[in-house]
Amino acid sequence: MQTAADPDLRSMSVRQLLGLYSRILTELIQRGVVRSRNAPAGDLAESVVATAYRGCLAPQSEKSWDVRAADGTLLQVKCRVIEPGSRRTHVYSPFRSWSFHACVFVVLNSVTYDIEQAVEVPADKVKAIAQASPWVAGHRITVRQIRAGLDGAVDVTDRLRKAYRAMDRLEQTQVV
Repeated sequence: MQTAADPDLRSMSVRQLLGLYSRILTELIQRGVVRSRNAPAGDLAESVVATAYRGCLAPQSEKSWDVRAADGTLLQVKCRVIEPGSRRTHVYSPFRSWSFHACVFVVLNSVTYDIEQAVEVPADKVKAIAQASPWVAGHRITVRQIRAGLDGAVDVTDRLRKAYRAMDRLEQTQVV
């Protein structure tokens, strides 16, 4: 929903749009919401999971896990941004190692970046359903597999939504 204060994106050139995107990423980096200039969804999901589990983010070079929860659980985080109503097959980024305790799969709405679904799945259950893919030199899982439900999976959608709202409120108080 556009307000009078929002820039008219349609009147902006591609370079202007990319410049605005860069400034937005810079602000998100400075606020500690994302850590890189890559598409922000993955970093955002990791930050929300770290907040929800009262944990800390892994060093950027860590290959097997993304968040160490307060209880010591090592969590891998996988995120997809999906257009509402999409029927396409969506695949999470590949697993290339299994040195984590559980994976939190997150689905974000492509229009609002709201959390549509978040599910924590034990590593052994993830490994059991992952399909080897020589093309990506790893193992892949689809959003459909996670949405179908897995033994041992725990819906953590509300937990992550609460953390996301808390992060937003914290940012609002810091900006004012």
